[in-house]
Amino acid sequence: MKKLGFSVGVAALTAALVSGALALAEGPTRSEYVGRLEKICKPSAEATTRAMEGVRDDLRNHRLDAAAAKFEAARQIFHSTVATMSAVSRPSEDRDTLSEWFGYLKRQETYLRKIAEALRAGKAIKAQHLTTAFIRSGNRANDVTLAFGFNYCRFKFSRYS
Repeated sequence: MKKLGFSVGVAALTAALVSGALALAEGPTRSEYVGRLEKICKPSAEATTRAMEGVRDDLRNHRLDAAAAKFEAARQIFHSTVATMSAVSRPSEDRDTLSEWFGYLKRQETYLRKIAEALRAGKAIKAQHLTTAFIRSGNRANDVTLAFGFNYCRFKFSRYS
């Protein structure tokens, strides 16, 4: 009888370990994932707003080098944020959606780099066209993750102007 009790106990422990491993393999829930990412995005969003302060005046007054430096600073913040977010385990049912979202985010980083390069080269009109593409990509990223309810991880152009 003792042997049977031991076997049942081992079976229960094994089942608990397997179910725990399966839960880890599935990743966090969407709500947990959003909470983790929002903690990453909030300080970055605030830092981006500070880094971009006065960029409109810089552009209006043809201080393109100053504006370029601000866009480059925003790009570095963005890059660091996306890299940190990429390391967070994703909910299994949302992996495809999130892969698409991260694709848009990488595209946005590329646009930020190109905007800074265009401004450094004195090409304000090109920078303006790239800014339009940057905004469009951000809006598409928002559309993909609308159901997630992001706040700080949501693209808001007002942080860049």
